[in-house]
Amino acid sequence: MNKFIVYIFGFFLLVQANALACNFKITNFGSPKESIKIEELVPVVMPDRFGGEQLIIPMQELCKNDKSLYGTSVIHLYIENKLNRIQLYRPNMDDSKLMDYAMGKYGSFNLPEGVPKSRWRGSYVWESGNDSIEYIKTDIHDGHVEIINIVVNFILLVWQIMIQRWGNG
Repeated sequence: MNKFIVYIFGFFLLVQANALACNFKITNFGSPKESIKIEELVPVVMPDRFGGEQLIIPMQELCKNDKSLYGTSVIHLYIENKLNRIQLYRPNMDDSKLMDYAMGKYGSFNLPEGVPKSRWRGSYVWESGNDSIEYIKTDIHDGHVEIINIVVNFILLVWQIMIQRWGNG
């Protein structure tokens, strides 16, 4: 009987933790940027080099109660005023919090033996429902960056075709 109570209590804690988790996906893919409603914030809108628009929101505005990803920017890419990609961008932080977040949410992956998480560079892709999630850690000028790209699988295919065409043109 005591184990049953412990299991019930643990289940409720797990459900509560998931309910309090940060949700940076504040609109659906295909939705217009006007559907974004954030209290006390006017997101920065910048043109994308391929004709789209990027709406940039600091994680602090979306997840006020979860400080673990502070310093991360949430970038929504709109093409023809439809959400096509959500990107989490975390440059030059002395941690691997996006990697921890991605592995916790989408599943872990093996790092090369003997390489600490902080020195690993590369990418990994998960499929989750209709979404394709790519984690990237790479070097940039004066440091490194962690990136999570989330796209609908069909959009990923179109995106890859567009990149190939622009790369060959």
